[in-house]
Amino acid sequence: MQYLSEHIVVGLIQNLSNKKKNMAKALKLAINATSKILSNGSTVVFTAQKHSGRGLRQYVSKFNDSVFTPAASRTHCTLSALSRSILHTKSCKCMACMKTSVATYSTEVDKEISKFLDKEISYEKSRATSSLPAIPGFEIQTDGGDVTLTKLSGKEKIVVRLSVNGSVDSIMSDSPTEKEDEPPQMICRPPFEVEISKGDGTVFALQCSFPAQEHDFEDASQYAKGQQAEQIDDQFEIQEVAIHGGEWKDTTFSVSAATMDAELFDLLMDMLDERGINDEFIVQLVDFCTAYENKQYIGFLQNLKAFAEK
Repeated sequence: MQYLSEHIVVGLIQNLSNKKKNMAKALKLAINATSKILSNGSTVVFTAQKHSGRGLRQYVSKFNDSVFTPAASRTHCTLSALSRSILHTKSCKCMACMKTSVATYSTEVDKEISKFLDKEISYEKSRATSSLPAIPGFEIQTDGGDVTLTKLSGKEKIVVRLSVNGSVDSIMSDSPTEKEDEPPQMICRPPFEVEISKGDGTVFALQCSFPAQEHDFEDASQYAKGQQAEQIDDQFEIQEVAIHGGEWKDTTFSVSAATMDAELFDLLMDMLDERGINDEFIVQLVDFCTAYENKQYIGFLQNLKAFAEK
């Protein structure tokens, strides 16, 4: 009886040992299969090396494991949702994941901008002139914010260069007939450069600007004509002069009007006056620049409106 009991115990131990060995083999096989899943990139398959699908099922069925279904009898099995959940993370940048993470923006603000610009464009057009004023004696060329005026007199060539960008001032009206909520009138007074050449390639260049204005005027023409009781002597002033070979560079030597002899300064102003750069020219220049800047501004508003509506 004792022998039988010992025999039963030994048998149970051996059976348990065999089961552990079989379990270890099945676990090893499962690990190999999982490593194949992670190493194959976008095409995820099971590869049961040295064992058929049936043999793998037999190993696992001994322990009542239901991981492999009859559909797993094929040697190569493709994973779908399970593989994606394993391989694709929040930081994944593949095309499939990127499609679901593209940011979208609300267009409500764009619609508000477009609606506002409708009124702004209509208002600016009501203040704009139908055509740009002419400046007699000068040929005018424009390129965006840049304006170039050219005048020929024999061998002598006079070129005026300026930019209307950032050169608009507001003029408040003190007329009692004006409405209180009426916006101030805008006037464009850009600094400009005058170049005088006499055919030999040498250029005498004068940097000019408008003096600071402390008075309020009813309109641009009144300002330009200097119809105030206290008016400035000249509608513009020379800031700096230089002589160069065709282009004013940073290395070009120049003389500031602030340190120039007063008599020489007056003579240079007379020199410009003889060539048509005088107070009358300034009236026409301010009118043209104001109208042209307004036209460019309306074009900007229209382009912005079109952009907001895309």
